[in-house]
Amino acid sequence: MTRVSLVGFGRIGRDLFRQSLTNNNIDIISISDTADKKNLIYLLKYDSIYGQLDADIEESENGIIVNGREILFNNWKDSADADWLSTNTDVVILATGKPQILDEIQEHIKKGCKKVLIASTPMNFGDVQIYIPGANDDKVDFSANAFSLGSNTANAVAPLLKNLQEKVGIKRAFITTVHGYSNSNRLADVAGEGLRLNRAAGENIIPSITKSSDVIVEVLPSLKNKVASSSMTVPVPDGSTVDLTIDLNKETSVEEINKLIEDISKNSLKDIVGITYDPIVSSDVVRSTLSGLVDGIATMGINNKKIKLIIWFDNGWGYAARIIDTLKKMDLE
Repeated sequence: MTRVSLVGFGRIGRDLFRQSLTNNNIDIISISDTADKKNLIYLLKYDSIYGQLDADIEESENGIIVNGREILFNNWKDSADADWLSTNTDVVILATGKPQILDEIQEHIKKGCKKVLIASTPMNFGDVQIYIPGANDDKVDFSANAFSLGSNTANAVAPLLKNLQEKVGIKRAFITTVHGYSNSNRLADVAGEGLRLNRAAGENIIPSITKSSDVIVEVLPSLKNKVASSSMTVPVPDGSTVDLTIDLNKETSVEEINKLIEDISKNSLKDIVGITYDPIVSSDVVRSTLSGLVDGIATMGINNKKIKLIIWFDNGWGYAARIIDTLKKMDLE
């Protein structure tokens, strides 16, 4: 069993914790966060999106007891404070949502853990290998001591782009993520670090900058200068979608594209990408463990050389599921 310590107990950290309770391969042994412990326990137990956690939870002197097992809490905010040797940690998951620099990652290793997994993008892509399950598995060194899982949009799109590039060829691809709001957004118009980001997320559609195309090109270099991305935050708490428009090299049809996605969802991308022909909406993918679910009835085409795909995903829950998959692949010897 892999002994895991979390740094950051926000959306991704709590989603991961919930999923770990039914996974016998992962043991979350400690949680590091600078927030008040009582608040963190309360937010684990009661969640506005996923509901009350079905577990026996009580606070202890050193942390929290869940279903009779104690998890340590501390307020280590970075590697300078950490002591992973004392907790006997195998893998540290940096789930703060902030880009990470190589020096910080290496310092965590020096403090006693075996590996570091970044639940976001690294500050400098070349410093840490980015792993997108289903997109670059054959290029990743799982014996390495550091990984990044990139962005949730890249996880939803890159596996599909890889297969479409191989089967029909891609001239260019435009990615627009339509994303539920998160804790980086505001409930009211309040001055802050950005102009559009200062606006109320519950009242507006807010365009924003995304590096998802950069992440995709990092893991799929054949798409260099062929991919562009943008993002819009919309007034829903969970359940997001990607509008993916692709100019193809080979002529094809909507039916052929959907059939291709059906085939890979049953084989090479099983449990990573799916396709549905049900008329679903955003709330229907809440708690989906897939990186992306293609909306088969929304697939469109023009002149057999341009297609549009709609890809649904739960940006927190699906990403946490990929973290668990990655933990299983790591060589901890």
